[in-house]
Parts: sequence; C-alpha cells; structure tokens
Amino acid sequence: MTTTSPEAFEQQIGSHLSGGDLVAAAAAAAACRKAWPTAKAGWLLGSIIALMATDRETALALIEEGLRSEPADVQCLLQKAECLLALGDHQAAVAAADSAVDHAKQSPESLDALAEFFGHADEHERALKVLELALARPVASPNLRATLLVRSATAHRALGNLEAARKSYEAVLAIDRVAPQALKGLADLGRQTPERNWIAPMEHALQLLPADSTHAAVLHFGLAKSYEDLANYPKSWQHITAANRIERAFIQYDPASDTGLMQAMVAAFAAHQDAPADVAAESPIFVIGLPRTGTTLMERILSSHPQVHAGGELTAVADTILALTRREAAAPADARGIATYIAGLDPKTIAAEYLARTRPFRREGKRWTDKQLTNFLYIPLLLRAFPDARIVHLTRHPLAACYAIFRTQFNTQFNGSYPFAYDLGEIAEFYVAYRQLMAHWHRVLPGRILDVAYEDLVRQLEPTVRRLLDYVGLPFDPACLQFHRNPAPVLTASSVQVRQPLYDSSLRRWEHFAEGLAPVRARLQAAGIAID
Repeated sequence: MTTTSPEAFEQQIGSHLSGGDLVAAAAAAAACRKAWPTAKAGWLLGSIIALMATDRETALALIEEGLRSEPADVQCLLQKAECLLALGDHQAAVAAADSAVDHAKQSPESLDALAEFFGHADEHERALKVLELALARPVASPNLRATLLVRSATAHRALGNLEAARKSYEAVLAIDRVAPQALKGLADLGRQTPERNWIAPMEHALQLLPADSTHAAVLHFGLAKSYEDLANYPKSWQHITAANRIERAFIQYDPASDTGLMQAMVAAFAAHQDAPADVAAESPIFVIGLPRTGTTLMERILSSHPQVHAGGELTAVADTILALTRREAAAPADARGIATYIAGLDPKTIAAEYLARTRPFRREGKRWTDKQLTNFLYIPLLLRAFPDARIVHLTRHPLAACYAIFRTQFNTQFNGSYPFAYDLGEIAEFYVAYRQLMAHWHRVLPGRILDVAYEDLVRQLEPTVRRLLDYVGLPFDPACLQFHRNPAPVLTASSVQVRQPLYDSSLRRWEHFAEGLAPVRARLQAAGIAID
C-alpha cells in the first residue's frame, strides 16, 4: 500500500483551501499528521487552517506539537506568534516572534514575514530592527527589497518619523518608479502644492497598470488626495469614484448583513437591564463612532493624560462573543438570532473574558481606552459587564463623515476592513442604520453615552477636553491639549494628521463635492437625518 507523501498532502490541502473548503483541508492536514507525525506540513497547515476558522486554541495546540519536532523552525515559531496574538497574549506572541528572528537572520524572506507580524502587533520599533537586518544584507529580488522598504516606511509613519518614511518611499521608487504604495505614500505625507507634488509620476504609473487592478485603485486614491490639495475638485472626484469602483469590485459584501444586525440589536435591547452588583469594577473608556470621525484624535487626547493608556483598536469584545458562541455550540443563523444571543450573554462572563483578552494591552494602575469602532453595536452589553465604563461617541457632520469614509483607502492589513466604505449608496444605508441604533442607545441608556462632535474638538478644543475629562472622571491635564506630541504609534488613516495641531480645513471639505454627494444627502434626509 502506497503512503501519500507530505508533499502530496500539501497539494491536497492547498487545493481544498483554494476551493474554500476548510473542513476538507483540516481533514487532509489531520491525515498528514497521522501518516507523518514528525513532518512539519500537517502541524503547520493544520494550525493555519484552525486559525482561519477562528479556532484559536486548537491552532495553538497544533503548532506547539509541531514545534516539538522542529523547535527552531521559523515558520512554526511565527505561526505560534500569530496564534498567541489571536488569543490576546501579546507578550508571549512577541517573545515567540523574537525567538524566530534569531533563526531567520540569513533569510530576507523570513525577516520580511516577521516584520509584517510585528507591524500587525503594533510593535513598530521591533519591525524596524528586523527590517534593518534584512536590508543590511544583499537582497537578490528587487521586488522583495521594495517590499521591505515599504514596510520600513509604514513603520516610520506609524511612529511619527515622517522624514524617514519619505526616504524609504523614495528608495522604493529608485527600484520601481511606478510603485503605487510608494507614490501614494509620498502624496499622503504632506499637502501637495503646484510646485511639489507626485501627480505626474502617479498618472504615468496609472497608464502602465491594468485599469481595474488594486494597484490602479491605490493610485486613484493618491491622485484624488493630490488634486483635492490643489483645489481641482472635479479631477479629485473623478479619481475618488474610480478608486472606489475598483475596490468595491473585489469585495463580497451584502449591506443587509450590517443594517439587519443593527436593526435586530434595537429589538433585542428594547429596554436597558441594570448590571448585577458583582460584575467587574473596572472602568474602561470605549471610544466609538464611524471611521474618519475623529476617533483616533480622541484616543490621542485621552492617552496624553498621565492616567490613561491607549489600548488601540482591540478586538476583545467581538472575540469574546465569538468564543462564547463556539464554546456553547450556539451559532445563530440570522441577525435576529445573533442579536438575541448577544442580549442573553452573562455580564460576569463577558467581563472576565474581556479582561483576560485585553490584559496584554493594559497598564498597571492606569485607565485604558478601547477604540474598536464597531463596539457601538454592543453598548448595553458593555455597560452590563462594566457599569463604571465610559462610552465616548464621536460624531461629525453627516455628509462630512460619509465623504471622509468614501475618500479613504482603509488599511485592511492592520485595521480590518469597512466593506460598506466603497459605495456611496452602501455608505448611506450603513450611516442611517448606525444613527438609528445610536439614537436607540441614548433612549434606553440616558446619560450614559457622551457625544463629542469632531467640529467641537477642532474649534473649541480646551472646553471640549474639559467636558470630556469630567465625564470620564479624570482631572484636567494640559498634556491633553498637546496630543500631537504624544509619541505613541498610530497606524490608522489619521497617522499623519494626529502628529500635527488641529486645523479646520477639513470641516467643510465635503461641500466641494456636494453634487456627487447628492444621493447620500437625499437618503439621509429621507431617514429624518438633518444635514444643515
């Protein structure tokens, strides 16, 4: 009887994954482990499949078993780091990746993968050190060297080293004059002027690339920003719409999946239920709102206070709900079932799970922020679990918010995706459902949510910050007014803006595109949302 080789198993597993069949892929990986218990393929691929299926505990157990045979294998160590990070054990994840670096110093490809991991883990200083190791030695592939330099620029940008980011992007262009990420990155680093801009190189690159490619979308977003800087608004709108059309074509998304869940949450939490007396006494600060409404700015302001640590965009709430669903073998099939399940969760369990998952992102003796925007879905659940929590909700002029979303290419690698963001009709539908849900939360949770208008932060910073700190229960500290000096890393679409003092030029930017935004205005007004 012929035994299937590990290589043949790898091909089988790859074929199943290409077809989207995780169950068959997992079965093939299990068969590989049984036939070849010391071969890496079954353990590594089995772990990857389990992580894809969000079965994080199984993923970690499989890769740890695989490391028994190959304890110095870089791929396995990196996979262990990925599993630990997914489980919320940040410190152990970083330690696993650090150990992989020691075994990867001769391989630029492995160092590139590790730098990508460190960036994902918000360990940008570590990412830069790894990238320096990789770039210090000959890299045979020009494409790989360009990738390493783009990662270097991204890390520098996150840390506020904008001049170093510029040099890295320019080094990419020395290798590839039409590199989309580098060209757009340079345009994003500062305001474009008639004398200094990257329009001509981007337009040249656009002519050389497939018209409907993701690379073309990157350039369209860069050109849209550049033409807006130059006040050529018709050209800017032309590129914005082209970029979003391309992006939307690559996304499988049913808007009803989001709007239906928001509507179901209204029904599931028709009235607020008080929290039990013995739930967690912690007081996290949840910063919520739509993307591009000032949430990053808000977290920078709060974390500039000596008593607050920035947790960032934590996935702990959604991860906790998902873990409980799997543990209880209770996977609701529709929006109503999901909302009803969430409404029935035990607050003490939610609090304990959440605190365990966020432990690596908190600091002893400090309050912390959780800036996961989608937490607006779960506000009653959060206040049951943490009665002393504070909910800071960022608002913005409706059309300013919708336009700001539409003009942004979100970094899906690090911050998750907003699938509704690439079609004006879908943005409008999401916005209406979100506003209706937030209005409901205010009705059933009177006085528990602080709305902060982005416009107030820009025009009346100090009084708004004083009101904010009074709400969260902290004394005023002038450092909160100097948020742009906060050295903490930022890898959202606001990474350049939050390094500067506030400016009001963005408040009425949408008015230049009022004609293109007319369908959004009509939908919002039909839903009773005031525009002017």
